[in-house]
Amino acid sequence: MRTFTATSSLVTLSLLSIFGTAARADMTAPAAGSASQGATPTAYSSAPASNAAPAAWATGGAPAMHGPSVWGILPWGGIGVGGRFMMPLNFPPLLRNTQFRDNFALEFGADLLHWSYSFGAPGFGFSYSWTEVLPVVGAMWNIWLNDRFAFYPKIEIGYAFGWFSDLGPNTAQASYGGAFADGAVGALYNLGGGLTLRAEAGFSGLKLGAGWLF
Repeated sequence: MRTFTATSSLVTLSLLSIFGTAARADMTAPAAGSASQGATPTAYSSAPASNAAPAAWATGGAPAMHGPSVWGILPWGGIGVGGRFMMPLNFPPLLRNTQFRDNFALEFGADLLHWSYSFGAPGFGFSYSWTEVLPVVGAMWNIWLNDRFAFYPKIEIGYAFGWFSDLGPNTAQASYGGAFADGAVGALYNLGGGLTLRAEAGFSGLKLGAGWLF
């Protein structure tokens, strides 16, 4: 049921492109007093920096964010909701001698997914539903292009609880459970004040939501 589809991938790539455009705008915006704003080269070179963020980003580490996130989920042919709680992991960064920063984080939470199916012709057919609850824990590698925008790969493991419903009064409502592993890619964009937009695609489908990450 947890099918990673081409549709989810294309939509997510579009979202990553939008996030990336915003990130590049942050990285390439001209500083106050630059030549494009009419200042002379002499005034520009002698004036103090009006924005400390680039210097802080150049000398500091990646944002170590923590907090909750919630999202809606679009699995193939279904619908769902979910949530995660992020905690930073104290692992050394992998990226060296680059303008980018990276760090690692732990996320745990759960997703609730639901599908409905109908078969047959009018007057002769049947329908049923399938529901899954997926508690998970996973690790993510956050690669920061600047102090607001990051993309990440993530791996998760969990245990699925699933059951059929609406099969009729004389049909057993079967259920199952089982361990699984999941992979995903995603992006996050910090709007400020902790509010962070998130997009993610994995075997569970496309996920869109927001977090309160500080």
